[in-house]
Amino acid sequence: MNDKAKIEGILLVSGSKGISVVEIKKMFDNKTADDIKEIIKEISKKYENDDECGFTIKVFGNTFYLLTKSNLKNDIEKVVTNYRKTPLTPAIMEILSIIAYNSPCTISTVENIRGTSADNIIKKLESWELIKNIGRSDTPGRPFLYTTAQKFFNIFGIKSLSSLPKIDEIESFDDSDFFESNRVENEEI
Repeated sequence: MNDKAKIEGILLVSGSKGISVVEIKKMFDNKTADDIKEIIKEISKKYENDDECGFTIKVFGNTFYLLTKSNLKNDIEKVVTNYRKTPLTPAIMEILSIIAYNSPCTISTVENIRGTSADNIIKKLESWELIKNIGRSDTPGRPFLYTTAQKFFNIFGIKSLSSLPKIDEIESFDDSDFFESNRVENEEI
């Protein structure tokens, strides 16, 4: 079996969790991370240039995903109807933004910035795997530290926190433009 087939297979079975180059590298004794990225790039080009293929490869953060092409969305939704959206309310988005811009941070940091309790929403964000606990602060009481998780990057279609708009740009910020303009489209595969 050739290397492309092996990588296609692992991308397929990794499903919604995706897979990193480090994990893919475990399949090969003689491939570097750059070799694997180059193979993924070749597979991705093949998919993009083939109108009879319904797949595409996307990278969010450091994780690769085998996905269906976006132009199939309406057709797929006719068949797959069990998809349930959980809305991100303004309060949830506010807390998620505070954590993203102040990462890593404690609940008290979020509450000081927001001016109200954040415990329940932070628990919800953690259960949705949008944020994660990365340990404890060295400050008195040793509170938990939170940062964004891989799923945050997946949902918002960005590669890193540095892709977020700068704080001083936010007043003139149009969120619909941001999420489309910053979506990673096989950038540096």
